[in-house]
Order: sequence, then structure tokens, then C-alpha cells
Amino acid sequence: MATITIRNLDDQVKRELQVRAAINGRSMEAEAREMITDQVKGRPARARKGLGTAIHERFAALGGVELNIPPRQFSGHPAENQEESSLESSEPKGGLGTAIHELFAPLGGVELQIPTRRKTHRPIPTFES
Repeated sequence: MATITIRNLDDQVKRELQVRAAINGRSMEAEAREMITDQVKGRPARARKGLGTAIHERFAALGGVELNIPPRQFSGHPAENQEESSLESSEPKGGLGTAIHELFAPLGGVELQIPTRRKTHRPIPTFES
């Protein structure tokens, strides 16, 4: 195996390489090696996926799901009046989280262990002089 040294690498490039390596669970060296190999062999760079894409790919094998997501409503009313107007409409309530909850409810749902938030020992800053 050959060894190379890269000098005078821009700090921003190094930082982006560190972040990319961390996202992919590799060291900077392994990430750089993978990037160089992909480039030289002509393989396309792997695009980062978002959360929605990852969820879609995970459940695509089960046949997919049609979610009833209500259309967005734009209103000139202040935020406290929006709740009253949503009670009058016949549109389903809730957003994506509610839709996901309703999707998995027939399967028994999921109990998540969410740790309680610990209080910080640091005082809350005030911006008064």
C-alpha cells in the first residue's frame, strides 16, 4: 500500500472532512481514502440522505404508506386564534408526528425511554447592564 501526505490543506476543508467522516462513522483518514478511491474509480459521490428519505427507505419494503397530511393553512389571524379556527374546520388535526403515531398505533405503538432533563448548574444569563 502506498502512503501520501497532504500539506497546506485549508482549515475549512479539514473541518468539513472531519464532519463528513463523523457522519459516516469513519476516521478522517478513512473518509479521505474513500473519497479519493471513489473519485479515481469514477464512482459517483454518495449523497447524504435526510431523515424523511431514510424513513421512506426503511419502510418501502413493507409496501409503503399513504399518510393523510392536511394542507397548510395560511391565516392573517394571530397564533392564539388559529386554534379556534382549526376546531371549526373538518380537516384532520395534527401534523407529521400525529400521522406517524396513527400509522404505528395498530401495531401496538412504541414505548420510548426518554430520560428526564437534568437541570443545569449554570445560572440563566441576564442581559441587563
